[in-house]
Amino acid sequence: MTIFRSMAGALMLATAALSQAAAEKSIESNEQGTGYSLEFSYPAVIAEHPALQQMVLEERQSQLTQLKEWGKDWVSENPERAVETDMESFITWQTVANLPRFLSLTKDIWDYSGGAHGNWWRSSIVWDKQAGIARKPIEMFVDKQAFDRVMHERFCEALDAERARKDGQEPVAGKDDAEYWQDWMERCPKPSELDIILGSSDRKTFNRLAVYVGIYTVGPYVEGDYEIDLPVTANLIAAVKPEYRGVFAVSPKSAAKARER
Repeated sequence: MTIFRSMAGALMLATAALSQAAAEKSIESNEQGTGYSLEFSYPAVIAEHPALQQMVLEERQSQLTQLKEWGKDWVSENPERAVETDMESFITWQTVANLPRFLSLTKDIWDYSGGAHGNWWRSSIVWDKQAGIARKPIEMFVDKQAFDRVMHERFCEALDAERARKDGQEPVAGKDDAEYWQDWMERCPKPSELDIILGSSDRKTFNRLAVYVGIYTVGPYVEGDYEIDLPVTANLIAAVKPEYRGVFAVSPKSAAKARER
């Protein structure tokens, strides 16, 4: 066991707030060699879709090939450190939502390729069981501009609040301070440029959504990452491509608020 292995569990954050399948069975495919180690797992449901499984395993092979090259160079250039530390990669696929037609998945990666610390990030896809292809969630919307028109301000407000909570402070001024808010909106990334994660509470429709903000996106490494949960609203569904609107539904909380009004 290398010195970085214990860090991976803490860094590979689960999408628990969105996930339907926290206890599902997974398939592991690990490998270790001179100067490198790979821990790779994916949910068993992926094996039910051969084209998807092939895509996942091809990505694994690509990462393994790169790791082997890194490991060889690492042992050659850093023989003393290589005694205790490998080039490492931990890749974990997880099911977020399994709907009749679509399978929403996230991929968490943590790797160490030299330097002071490892890095981690998350990406997501939606597998179309009917068409047999993978799509980025943003591709289910009319375009990025339509998505951002509905979600940008709401996302920036929520991200601002999360950053303040992480720092143990109240959000700075916020929308009540026009100058602050204009500056923050200019610096706040557009959610369409980040990783969107689609979830479900009913296993029938996408009625939950999160935006993943990786390390370095809005702050230094020590600030870490964020996963911002946002409601699926009627306005957002209107920005979905017509052929996919039927699989989206208003978030339960948003529906309740609409009834109250």
